[in-house]
Amino acid sequence: MSSNNQSKIENEASEVKGNKIKASNRIEKSSRRISSENDVSEKNEILPDKGYAWVIMIASFFNIVLAFGSFNAFGVFQTYYLKSIFINETAEKVAWISTMSIGCTLAGGLLADPLIRMYGIKYTSLIGTMIATVGLLLASFSTQIWHYVLTQGVIFGTGSSIVVNISLSVPALWFERHRGLAIGVVASGGGFGALFLIPTITQVIKHVGISWAFRVLCAVYFVVTLVCGLLLKPRKTFIVQKKSFDKETVFRPTSLLLLLSGFLMEAGYNVPLLYFPSSLVDLGKSKEFATNMIMGFCFISAVSRLAFGYWSKKIGAFNITIVSHLITGIATLSMWFSSKSVTVYLAYYFLISIFCASYLSLGPIIIANYYPQEKVSVMNGVTYLIMGLSVLIFSPTTGAVFSKIGHRTDYSQIILIGAIFYLFSAITFIIARHYIKREHNVKTQIL
Repeated sequence: MSSNNQSKIENEASEVKGNKIKASNRIEKSSRRISSENDVSEKNEILPDKGYAWVIMIASFFNIVLAFGSFNAFGVFQTYYLKSIFINETAEKVAWISTMSIGCTLAGGLLADPLIRMYGIKYTSLIGTMIATVGLLLASFSTQIWHYVLTQGVIFGTGSSIVVNISLSVPALWFERHRGLAIGVVASGGGFGALFLIPTITQVIKHVGISWAFRVLCAVYFVVTLVCGLLLKPRKTFIVQKKSFDKETVFRPTSLLLLLSGFLMEAGYNVPLLYFPSSLVDLGKSKEFATNMIMGFCFISAVSRLAFGYWSKKIGAFNITIVSHLITGIATLSMWFSSKSVTVYLAYYFLISIFCASYLSLGPIIIANYYPQEKVSVMNGVTYLIMGLSVLIFSPTTGAVFSKIGHRTDYSQIILIGAIFYLFSAITFIIARHYIKREHNVKTQIL
């Protein structure tokens, strides 16, 4: 009897052990699946800042060139809508196309994190590519405003948001010493992308029409982001967040302040971005001159984002952002708001092209520096979600103020709004900097 009991106990112990081994094997297989999808070997860990890290930076850069550069160039489509297709529609109604495109490109990035959990980095990027290209292709067959809002706005914007989130998050996994430079280079892609997309789209529309402009953009977007997406992978196996929305991380005082700063900055940024070129035309300059100024703005902004990324390690990402937002807010009040001189206007545009978009490159650097690697994608996604909501709320609101109070001729009210948003954004960054110093026990002022 004792022998039977002992045998039974041994069998049960063996069964429990077997179940543990099976469970362990399942976990190991799941881990291997994520690793193999991203071609990572734990046994042969790749050193940061070397070799394939630069391939990751270049691939992420070209992803941003197409994802952010496309909606930077959508002003060309917007002009065509207003002047050719939807002449009898109100500007506010037509503006919903670009508003939804920009808003969804920023706000949809939170979708990337759960997709990374299921499919890994590479395949998540490719999913974004497929969604965005479908949106552009469908836009080429659109004829009504709501068609473009859905295709160019929601579908393309959502796909691009996934590509953007991945491309701003992956370099943080590959770089440590040169992280600021790498993310700065990647973030500058939107500005450089606009430099060749704006004239390309303009010429295609001029010669073969808007439908083929969308198809050409669709083909270029698909090829470039497909190739770059196939190159993306993490440097080593990393723990993927179990939750796509980490309340503990997002609702920390520092996180809330960073999100509020981004929300205010985006609201302020859209004022000169959307309205300064038309204010130049109202001063007597030609539309071609205003378009050339936009090209110059994109180039200088791209170079400055790259430079700020490089200097962030020496000066501090927080310090650069705070000074940049103060300069933008003060210059907006003292130069754009207070003057009607073309010379002063051009000096202002040159100045803000350097400083007004600093957060677009420095925000991801701040997140990469002060958050664990497994939480970088979540925080980037939430940050761009909040910035997207800012666009959706304040872009039509600012347009309504300009139309109803400014009667489409007086820019003073919206200029004041833009300046105030930038100044308040600088204040919230100062407070966030204080919390970061306290949380991480940082003694240096280079922060």
